[in-house]
Amino acid sequence: MRPFKKDMYRFPWSLNDNPIGWLEVTDKCNIYCRGCYRLNKTGHKTLEQVKEEIRFLKEWRNCDNISIAGGEPLIHPNILEIISYIRELKMKPLVLTNGVKLVDNRPFLVELKKAGVFGFTFHVDSEQNRPHWKGKSEIELCDLRLQFAKMVADVGGLFASFGSTIYPTNQHLIPELVKWATKHVDIVHGLVFITYRAAPSDGSYDYQVEGQKVENLEVPYLAPTQEEPNFDFTSRHVYAKIKEANPNYETAAFLGGTQTHDSIKWLIAVQVGSKGGMYGSFGPKMVELSEAFYHFFTGKYMAYTNMHKLPKAAFLLGLFDKELRKAHANYWADIRRNPLRFFQPIYQQSIGIVQAPDILADGRQDMCDSCPDMTVWDGKLVHSCRMEEWRLYGNYITAQPADADGVMPPQVIAPDKIPVINQN
Repeated sequence: MRPFKKDMYRFPWSLNDNPIGWLEVTDKCNIYCRGCYRLNKTGHKTLEQVKEEIRFLKEWRNCDNISIAGGEPLIHPNILEIISYIRELKMKPLVLTNGVKLVDNRPFLVELKKAGVFGFTFHVDSEQNRPHWKGKSEIELCDLRLQFAKMVADVGGLFASFGSTIYPTNQHLIPELVKWATKHVDIVHGLVFITYRAAPSDGSYDYQVEGQKVENLEVPYLAPTQEEPNFDFTSRHVYAKIKEANPNYETAAFLGGTQTHDSIKWLIAVQVGSKGGMYGSFGPKMVELSEAFYHFFTGKYMAYTNMHKLPKAAFLLGLFDKELRKAHANYWADIRRNPLRFFQPIYQQSIGIVQAPDILADGRQDMCDSCPDMTVWDGKLVHSCRMEEWRLYGNYITAQPADADGVMPPQVIAPDKIPVINQN
């Protein structure tokens, strides 16, 4: 099932050389999101704690940007100082927010810009308990998304993207969200789709920490007993849905999984188009060139750029990139049909797909290889999506499959049962 790894560029990121540092400044929030990984327990970190974590991420991640998360980071009392400090250390502060604090609050947005914020990823989807928008569909929520996009564009010079968690209830609307973003390509810089996952609570697994069974597991991503946890909508399914909206869409780069050789955990596309529509996408060579040149000149890899308008001369790089050549051909075909489009700007718009951790049948957990969203916990780097396990239990939780009688399956394979490759 497309896309195939062989057709894409594997990001060269690693644990210690990664463009993203994930900073959790608070676990408090002003709304409830169904797919949230965080429990509201300890409140805001102190400014000194936050600064220490920023320095840690800079030293041990070599990051180009800091993703400021929570909870809701904009309710932290020192958010302006945090943003300024990240800028002092020559990194890009990107705020991951539900946007509630910014509604009808342009002065606060201006303050954030003055402090040095790089931009925002607004998390908006239909499974949020959001004031004045409860029960609204993904299509209706596009009005709210547009409010945020226009507000950021009005202030100017900031990055604005929109994230949505993909559930069984909204997966069919992915094409409509892509069409909306295409329509507003001049002010919407990117989309992020994250597939929903929940840990089964039906007794099919025993959950353990350091060999000890955990009773009454408390993590927020434990599925309610009445919920079907096996929502196996993958990054490839999201890809196919996006293709429905834009046949010229194509992915360029990926990160795989830690346990399954064919899983794709991060799937990145950079589309090229104008207000009239999308012409195509960057191919793997374009992304590889961008990463290599950026790392050569800055010593870091790049995940986010504020270069939203694309110079038409960039099409010359199609000499090295097949997908960009296709986009260039589609551009001139559009110009022949609509000559005035020649005078319109060309934009780039990213679409990221993140396939959340999967619990495999044997209990292994397939995480993101070279995970970009590692955060700091007690002086070490841990997966931000599983930090609650460290906060509550002091280590990662492991899942062990159990049969109906609660008996653990054998862990040792008999020598004559070890599979071998057929050499015939």
